Amino acid sequence: MLQSVRKIVRFGVNSQIRKRTHAQILLQSKIDSPTAFSIVHWNAPDFLLLTVSQIELLHPNSKIYILDNGSLQSNLASIKQGLKKFNNVTLFALFGCPKWAKKYGLSNMFEWQSGTNGLQFLLNYSAKQSDEITVFLDQDCILSKPVDWFFSRFSKDVILIGARDRWRSRKLSKLIHCSFMILQPKRIHQLFGESSFYDMRTESALPIFCDPYQGLSFKALGKMLYLEPRMHPKIPLLTSYEYNETVYAWHAWYSSRTIGANCGSLDGHSISWLRDVSKIEYEFMMQLYRDTKTKLQIS
Repeated sequence: MLQSVRKIVRFGVNSQIRKRTHAQILLQSKIDSPTAFSIVHWNAPDFLLLTVSQIELLHPNSKIYILDNGSLQSNLASIKQGLKKFNNVTLFALFGCPKWAKKYGLSNMFEWQSGTNGLQFLLNYSAKQSDEITVFLDQDCILSKPVDWFFSRFSKDVILIGARDRWRSRKLSKLIHCSFMILQPKRIHQLFGESSFYDMRTESALPIFCDPYQGLSFKALGKMLYLEPRMHPKIPLLTSYEYNETVYAWHAWYSSRTIGANCGSLDGHSISWLRDVSKIEYEFMMQLYRDTKTKLQIS
């Protein structure tokens, strides 16, 4: 009973925090478009800039929203400098936990600065801009071909399109992973409001594996179109997202999760091994970008 009360209180406080979330605009897009790509960034400038460069090649007339979610100042400065060359990027820096909350030990108790909070901020911003389509990508998820074919798949029976979250647990196979999601922001707002990513079922159903953002999947159950994940045959962890045997994106997973860790392991993998794999994945994605650029120049 007490645990249930704590969950309800925490859920309510987090809801109020989200309503009061503020972000500073560091760069502003100079173009208008009905389509936007949205990315939450944390301490992976190389992957982020490569992902943005690929979007620019495949969807040059789309806007790109990026929310930096509390990166090291050096990494924030790096992406700001690297993104200045794009005229379609809006870069936000999210203010994190206030000093008074840190003083009283509340910095980890509530969602001052979480991935889900960042996703919700970008979705709400996109809806306010009246964007028709928003494509969410992880900072280390790079497109391999245009995804506008999916934009016409929305109907009364489809309100969310994305990568099936099957790689971690079969229990999540009906949910969508946030590394690749396509949605209609105004429609989602109308259906689920300004806290659309959140649902109490994520805290009660699968507490070990379920992430808060998957509340949107719970709300959209039965009305989703899935891309299927498939591991690369040679590069560990690297995952493709496929539909009808066509690869639309590649996801690297651990681009920044080893930040601040000097030794030990993460999810059963040694930190040093994860960093080595990340370098291989980055080179794979860089080659994909080079190949895409060459094909477009030839055509």
